[in-house]
Amino acid sequence: MSKKTTIFNKKLNTLIYTTLLLTSIQSFAGDTIYVDNQLSSDCVGNYSISNRNCSGSDGDAYNTFEEATAAAYPGDTVVIREGIFNSQLKPSRSGTASEPITYKNFNYEEVLITGVTLSPAILIYEVDYITIDGLKIENVRRWLNALGSNNLILKNNTFRDAVDGGGSSKTGLFFQESDHNRITHNTIDNSTQDNIGLIQSNYNLIDNNTITNAEHVLWTIKCSNYNVIRENYFYNALQKIGEVYDCANVGHGDTPYLKITSLDDTKHNVIEQNIFAFTTSPINASPYSGIQYAGQNGIIRNNIFYECQGPPISLTLYSSEATFNYGNRIYNNNFYNNEFGGINISGSTNHTFYDQEIKNNILFKNQFIQRDTRYSWYTDLDTKPVQIFTGRITDVVIDNNNIFNSQIDELYTIAYGNRDSSSNPDPKSLTWWETNHPQLFLNSLQANPNFVDASAYDFHLSQDSPMIDAGGFLTNTPSAGSGTTMVVADASYFTDGFGIAAYYGDTIQLKGQTTSAIITNVNYTTNTLTLNTPLTWTAGQELSKSYEGLAPDVGAFESGDNTLSNTDFENEKSAIKVYPNPTTSSITIELKSSESNVITNLSIVNLLGATIYNSTINNKRIVPFNMKDLPSGVYFLKINTSHKQVIKRILKN
Repeated sequence: MSKKTTIFNKKLNTLIYTTLLLTSIQSFAGDTIYVDNQLSSDCVGNYSISNRNCSGSDGDAYNTFEEATAAAYPGDTVVIREGIFNSQLKPSRSGTASEPITYKNFNYEEVLITGVTLSPAILIYEVDYITIDGLKIENVRRWLNALGSNNLILKNNTFRDAVDGGGSSKTGLFFQESDHNRITHNTIDNSTQDNIGLIQSNYNLIDNNTITNAEHVLWTIKCSNYNVIRENYFYNALQKIGEVYDCANVGHGDTPYLKITSLDDTKHNVIEQNIFAFTTSPINASPYSGIQYAGQNGIIRNNIFYECQGPPISLTLYSSEATFNYGNRIYNNNFYNNEFGGINISGSTNHTFYDQEIKNNILFKNQFIQRDTRYSWYTDLDTKPVQIFTGRITDVVIDNNNIFNSQIDELYTIAYGNRDSSSNPDPKSLTWWETNHPQLFLNSLQANPNFVDASAYDFHLSQDSPMIDAGGFLTNTPSAGSGTTMVVADASYFTDGFGIAAYYGDTIQLKGQTTSAIITNVNYTTNTLTLNTPLTWTAGQELSKSYEGLAPDVGAFESGDNTLSNTDFENEKSAIKVYPNPTTSSITIELKSSESNVITNLSIVNLLGATIYNSTINNKRIVPFNMKDLPSGVYFLKINTSHKQVIKRILKN
């Protein structure tokens, strides 16, 4: 007898909730259903978790995805046992907001869905409130398609090797007309086209993933609005990292999810607190960008861009998907050691481009390395310390940025011209640009930012950094007032969280005040902020996101954010050893013999402050940990013992 039937009969026998007599048996939520492909036949109420056969009392189990999805109702959890599966996972019905349906692996067992004919391996078609947790999808034609499906969560999964030979945009994690979904804490690596694609999909959150290697792009947002990409690690040795465009005949292509053309329709997307670690670039072809961007009213902030061979950010224009590029705010990012400058601004006059503001960024030690010999200008610029490329002197404001290579007013930090021209202007100093084009460059800084350790990719500010308190405030209040409704000169710098679960409105702070407030609503039309707590302000008073000290800092990190970076680790050496450090793969955490403690918890935090691993440890004194799948860089190891917490800095090579 199934668990559902048992519960139903108990309710009948006790005559409780008699109104449920006419209700389907499936209305009782919260069951655990097992999938075990070692079973020769299904288990009806008598599955044994320990024996993996029908000799126990652990509930129902099926040996195929198809049977399990048919049996799953809102609130149920479909637990998949370790094994290799060569069939598609397709949830057959929706969960609800309070009772989602979850498909997950059992404990830490490895569930592998594989097979080059799977197209896709997971199909989520017009069902909502589904969670996919802890699965491995590898060596399939396509990973996952979500069509007309909302409130999905993909977490703790591994997606590798999507091998569609046709290079379809549907090859990776493809979403069309699907809203309020979350992709979090996944490893997503190596597709023949796009690792993630959002097409006409809004209010989605992509966070805390490691996303690497795609033959076209790691992620794309097209004719989609109010999406957030944050706290991810990106590395693409094959092409570019991200793109933001409108739709020009793109989409799934099958009824009812046809290809779409929708222009001026990629608004209010936020890209923040990510690491853009590397893009390759071709020979004698257009470079591969960190972000190739042609959206509207977007925010790009608090990201780190390093070692990109193409432009880290390219504000681009071309027909027909990239014809509307306006109203964007690019602020408080770090650009270091990139090889196509830091920011590339299109000079095209054929399409819509205006109201771009670039503020409080650090552009340091970037250069231009020629890989395209078709243009004589590139030959002139080869190995020069280019920080910004611009093809225009209007419609963009570059305000309060630190633009520096090795000396003040070094030539070539600004490259103004057109690659097709053989007579571009001679290089000028940054001071010349500020004097002669104050509408373009203003309030610039020229200094070594004094990162904690750029060679180890730690871009926090040292305590003596000239970037501390040197940032410009983002906007001001045109008139005096008080309360929870504040009109500002420019609300485009801020977000209210867009109603996305697990994402929140910005915290703001007025100049000269220590009190802060959280934005609960932004009216971008009237430049009005609604706050969670009242503030009082004067006419013209400046404000920004919350900050430490007298003013915001320049760059991706506030000086108060570097607590982990500046921790004195030496005091803990006598208690805990972590070796080898640096490491290329595994480390060992060991309590010294003189310690009576035991290790109770282990977590790893990246340089953005995101916890990328957390696990309870069962009172051990020696804990091995494999870091081989983590990208190279600096991490902070938080080790909780029975008596205290210790933080160790680890370099992964």
